[in-house]
Amino acid sequence: MGAMKRLLLVAAVLFGTALTAAPAHATEVGTARPFGLGFALGTPSSIVGKYFLSQANAIDFGVAFWRYGRDCSGPPPGRACDDFGYLGLAAAYLWQEPLAAGTAKLDWHLGAGGRMWVGDDQYYNDNNLALAARMPVGLDLTFDRPNFLEVFLELAPVLFIVPGVRFDIEAFVGVRFYF
Repeated sequence: MGAMKRLLLVAAVLFGTALTAAPAHATEVGTARPFGLGFALGTPSSIVGKYFLSQANAIDFGVAFWRYGRDCSGPPPGRACDDFGYLGLAAAYLWQEPLAAGTAKLDWHLGAGGRMWVGDDQYYNDNNLALAARMPVGLDLTFDRPNFLEVFLELAPVLFIVPGVRFDIEAFVGVRFYF
């Protein structure tokens, strides 16, 4: 089983276990604590944030790191090595609705936004910039204890526009800590 499938399975078990227990107490995520920072593992792995504008709307953003490394070709001692990688910036406006509550609260979200990649390698035919529209859809799980934690699962269809039209899907499992 691949690493992404294992992450998705663990997230599903956590979501299901939390929702089958006792009644929920108030979580502070999105109310007393509107701003969260954390990380997401997936395609691409990212440092992520979320700011609640209201209980039903939020701004989601992230800084992603993709394809960082060193590519070496040819036998030693004349091996040629190139560093490569991309830095991605993403932001989306989210609409969020509750689904269920127990010892945790499960919400789902739908959003609209974009992503910009800047970097250096030959993946985009030597272009240093890529722009895309994205539509994240996901599940957000918050807890009564700890009341500052959000675990999330997200899929985002992505339509690249620059340097050429191309479709992709991003998938994440992540956590945010709210302040």
